[in-house]
Amino acid sequence: MNRRTPKIIRFASSLKVAIVLLILIAAYIVIGTLLPQHGDPSLYLERYPRAGSLIIALSLDKAYSSLIFRVLMALFSLNLTLCTVISMKGQVKQLDKGFFPSFQSEEFVIEDVEREKLLAYCNRRRYTIADDGTVIKAGTYRFGVLGATITHIGILVLFIGAVIGSRSASDETVNLLPGNQHRFEKQGFTITLDDFHMTFQESGAVQQYISTLTIADDDGTTTSEALWVNKPLHHKGLGFYQANFGWASNLQIADDSGAVVAGGLMRSGYSYFYQPSHLTIYLYNYYPEMGIGHQDQPVKMSEREIDPYYAVILYEFGEPVGSYIVAPGDHIHYKDLHIYFTHSVAYTGLLVRKDLSYPIVLTSFIIMLIGLFISFYLYPRFISYEGGKVVTSSRRNGWVFHQNVKSALANKD
Repeated sequence: MNRRTPKIIRFASSLKVAIVLLILIAAYIVIGTLLPQHGDPSLYLERYPRAGSLIIALSLDKAYSSLIFRVLMALFSLNLTLCTVISMKGQVKQLDKGFFPSFQSEEFVIEDVEREKLLAYCNRRRYTIADDGTVIKAGTYRFGVLGATITHIGILVLFIGAVIGSRSASDETVNLLPGNQHRFEKQGFTITLDDFHMTFQESGAVQQYISTLTIADDDGTTTSEALWVNKPLHHKGLGFYQANFGWASNLQIADDSGAVVAGGLMRSGYSYFYQPSHLTIYLYNYYPEMGIGHQDQPVKMSEREIDPYYAVILYEFGEPVGSYIVAPGDHIHYKDLHIYFTHSVAYTGLLVRKDLSYPIVLTSFIIMLIGLFISFYLYPRFISYEGGKVVTSSRRNGWVFHQNVKSALANKD
């Protein structure tokens, strides 16, 4: 068993295992991005007849919270931890001032260098120097060997933050029309949606959703912030994300005299019940830019309000009595009622998320950036000198380091 353990550990910490795990994790991330998440199982069975059952079986409908994804993340964390621990022994050894690599390469050699000039160069650059009178060895940025380990630690902290986030995070969706407010009692502030608008590409596809909010704290402080997709807003431990949008259409019901007797804002797929006539008004859909598609059915060409129409179905005592497609202001005459829509207003759907992992994730990114900076810019550099010959050594950017030393020693100053 003792003989097998090192082999098992080496295998578990190997680069091959890390690559396989990263490919599987990336596959789940791509699937979670492309596939609608947390939908009803019937949605996947209907939309994907051939793959629906497999999607549900592999929990691809909730990719990021599935057991498979968590196991993959745990295995990758184990791989990264073992790799970090195993490499630490050699890295700690290299931090010792007495450590120098073997200078065997003949590629990075500088001939006919004066001893005093090399010593002056090393002192200026704050090298640690070992001089036995014959051979000079010098090294700097020894701590740079820890760059990879620091980066690994940052990734592990990121995973810890992800685990804490998945277990402690809570979210809700808040739908707001311009002018609407929402109160967050526990956090002590109120948000007001000042404006919501969309930008479009030439093809008519939505390019961006932009919400402008005013945040009023209980202490009287007010701030105005804009958020859009990929640019969230954070305030007092809550994260606000641009999640979706929709249209609220203004329904009016008038009698024969023209007096409005009922009405209000309603969304597509919702109904309004007018009790006096036992009449249900169902807004099947709102088409900001309508076209005619297959079998002469209305289709939504884009979200731009260019040629808007409403598809409406009327029910009396639960039985359908008529279906209509009308433009804003067009009246539907039914018995003694005039039913019409005046206009529609775009509303924003904000995902409000409370996530205790946010500072942990932010810290992890800072740690990773520090590790990457050390790895790429503060990597260890070593110089050996004997008999007028200088040999340079560096595992990273060796040619660049050699040229810098050669240029500095060639300088007559």
